[in-house]
Amino acid sequence: MLFGMILWTLAATSGEPGSAERSMAPANNPGTWATNDDYPVAAMREEREGTTGFRLTVGVDGLPTGCEIISPSGHGDLDATTCDLLMRRARFTPGRDAAGQASGGTYSNRIRWQIPRDGDAVETAGFALDAAQESWPRAAIPDDAFARIDPAAHYPAAALAAREEGLVAMELAIDATGRVTACKVNESSQSAALDDAACALMRSQGKFQPALDSDGKATKSVLAANFRWTLPDEIGADGERIRTAPVAPFPMSEPGSAKMTMIVGVDGRITDCRFTNTNGFGAAPNGFTPCDMFGTQMRYTPFTDAAGKPVAKRVTLRTDLTIDDAESPEN
Repeated sequence: MLFGMILWTLAATSGEPGSAERSMAPANNPGTWATNDDYPVAAMREEREGTTGFRLTVGVDGLPTGCEIISPSGHGDLDATTCDLLMRRARFTPGRDAAGQASGGTYSNRIRWQIPRDGDAVETAGFALDAAQESWPRAAIPDDAFARIDPAAHYPAAALAAREEGLVAMELAIDATGRVTACKVNESSQSAALDDAACALMRSQGKFQPALDSDGKATKSVLAANFRWTLPDEIGADGERIRTAPVAPFPMSEPGSAKMTMIVGVDGRITDCRFTNTNGFGAAPNGFTPCDMFGTQMRYTPFTDAAGKPVAKRVTLRTDLTIDDAESPEN
């Protein structure tokens, strides 16, 4: 059995949490870009292997516009298959420039085309990290002891009393020494006490190996991270551990609204997409909005008038979350 193994780079990004500038990132799993079934038949028959280094040029809509082989495998069919697969399957979340506008860029990586020998473990997916090599730029890496920190030892008293637990998704700004300089909550645990405690813990005890730039030198970076708060077990009178189910907050407990408008042109392209909201309703992590789903290069079937002629239309989507008093049901 043969398989393609895709190796990806964990890229360090610049900027502070909350800033407009963001780097683009893969939107789908790179492990699906090349799979066991994609090995070229001739190369499989002739037992040819190699590693192909590539560079994708990506547009502001997150779609690849070009593929360049920057490190040939030595086999033309492996290299050609690499670019063909990536152009068809790779998708990216657009970056943002300093003005907050969607931006494209380039993405460099490698695919290892490898034939497992007798006794080798056969992977069911194409993705694997190359543990023998270090890639640059490289994201910050948490200190081993910090990565195993016990939430129970730092549980906020208010959350413990309220039996609250949850997952806090954060952006951490890490300086060139590996110290956490800023923390921003991207997705709340639905508990302010847990959100605040997670960021406080990151600032006070966060320990990382700093990110490395393209020259292998330590640099500041922004790292996406999660911290899960799980209620500690209680100890009963007989010494047995008692697990008490937490009381989960209702996920739609704050009223809000969202509105998105866009122009669908006569050529079927989306222009002038705008998104507004209240109380963070409908917002996505990292500053992205629903408008980012519609790239400027994407083309759709345009609207037409009664005569079948293409016409431009303004499309508006409104969503409201309201919370009202309800009468108690009669007994």
